[in-house]
Amino acid sequence: MREETTCSMVHDLLESQKCNFVRKTSDCLINMGLFNYLAWHYCKVDVRNSFNSFWSVLGMFLIAVYVFWMMQITIKNYFCPTLMVIADFLRMNESTAGVTVLAVASGSPDFFTAIASRMQGSKYSFLACMAQTMFLHFFVAGLVILTKPFHMQPNTYLRDFGFLFLNTVYMDYIHKRPQGISWVAALPSAFIFVGYVVVTIVDQHLLIARIQKMEQRQLNVAEALQLEALRPQKELPLTRPEIDRSSIGHGSRNKRLFRQFWNSVAEFDKDRFHRGTLLVKLYLIVKQPIDMLLRLLIPKVDMNAPLYGWSKLLFNMQVLLVPTYMAYIILRGYSVAGFAVYMIVLITMVPVAIMIFFLTRTDTPPMFFRFTSSMGFLAAVFLIFCLTTEVNAMFFTMATVLKVSQEFSLTTAICWALSSNDLVANLSLSHQGWPRMAMTATFSAPVFGSFVFLAMPLVVNSFVEAPKNIFQPSEGKFGETVCIFLEVGMGFSMLSVLTTNFKLRRACGFLLVTYYIFFLGVLILLEKGQIHAYGV
Repeated sequence: MREETTCSMVHDLLESQKCNFVRKTSDCLINMGLFNYLAWHYCKVDVRNSFNSFWSVLGMFLIAVYVFWMMQITIKNYFCPTLMVIADFLRMNESTAGVTVLAVASGSPDFFTAIASRMQGSKYSFLACMAQTMFLHFFVAGLVILTKPFHMQPNTYLRDFGFLFLNTVYMDYIHKRPQGISWVAALPSAFIFVGYVVVTIVDQHLLIARIQKMEQRQLNVAEALQLEALRPQKELPLTRPEIDRSSIGHGSRNKRLFRQFWNSVAEFDKDRFHRGTLLVKLYLIVKQPIDMLLRLLIPKVDMNAPLYGWSKLLFNMQVLLVPTYMAYIILRGYSVAGFAVYMIVLITMVPVAIMIFFLTRTDTPPMFFRFTSSMGFLAAVFLIFCLTTEVNAMFFTMATVLKVSQEFSLTTAICWALSSNDLVANLSLSHQGWPRMAMTATFSAPVFGSFVFLAMPLVVNSFVEAPKNIFQPSEGKFGETVCIFLEVGMGFSMLSVLTTNFKLRRACGFLLVTYYIFFLGVLILLEKGQIHAYGV
């Protein structure tokens, strides 16, 4: 049987062959983003000198930190506020928003990766999904609890825990079947997330009906207190201000057009800069290019800002830029009649931008401006996907250069890179006062990730690739170990919640984070060959 060519084999080649290898090997190319970091390292850097190789890896690490910082600002300032607006518009409570909107939006990297691969699973799919579940359910959930302890409704926690545990156990079961996986076994795996969403939506409607029924009758003191506790769970307690259109200017439509644009894009905290220390000033200077780029790329409706953040010229530029770079990210390399798809999108949006320019004013936001939150949300999701892909590409390159096994890098660095958006989004939501939504997302995001990255490829392979045959995907060398630690750890997490009567205190968060750190120690010992993996 022919051995599969992996990117780690680059170390077995001569120096003169490495550049061509990383440029042509599919395992190397599929893990790169907009820029081929492997080609840069092996083709532009003299790797025969360990000093040059060290600076190359250090440079990639610093760039990865800067890109991660950019992603953190994107999520905090654009993704989370827009997510709140959408969840409020759909009248969702924290639990429903965490299972649906937040899980799907945070899982967009997995979703786009699965579509790009035409739902073709790999031999590391199971390992990647289980490692992501470990990271989200223990490390991220632990940090959410440490950031803001809170009380969670027992029925909500048990529902979320039940679906995650069902997803984990069922995936483990069908991968261990000695007779392989048929379409009969694969199909139920795709309905776990669907059932999760349906149950959550029904749960919210039942809650609303219960609250309405209680409001229509006379209540005693205990029931009145219970009603007050249930009302915040009905929907997000956000204000819904209307745009004030009582007075519309009568001057020029383009008055102070360029100054308005510059003030919107180049906004800078001068007071903090003058009052701050040298480190604060350096921080603001380094952060300013990120802020300016994000203001150009992501439309934002700020109800607390003058004119709600409206800038006529900036919005017209975003009408051109946002659809174009979204098409470039998804359909890069595709063309129609010899024209790149993203160029066709750009040409299509030019008349729309011209029409908006002539119909709007600088001194008054248009009626449709408040509804552009959906465009800002999509822009933020696609930009986060692009940044996550670049972070993943740099981590993959560093793992390859440092001669780390693919299983170990998948369960550590690559898993952290792909889940970094979930980490930042959930911590930002928790810090802003939405810990229940963040906690729910640590359950739903792994289920959604398994749905698009593992369940759907299994269904496609069972129906399309082998409708009459049974295929046998592998758990990988570390797969069973990760799965056992996950199942045992979920038992510990349930016990910790039961002993505190569903009051998620910092002790619970400390337990979850400590367990994940212990798990990392086991992985390091496995990588060094000091202990054996389960099932080996």
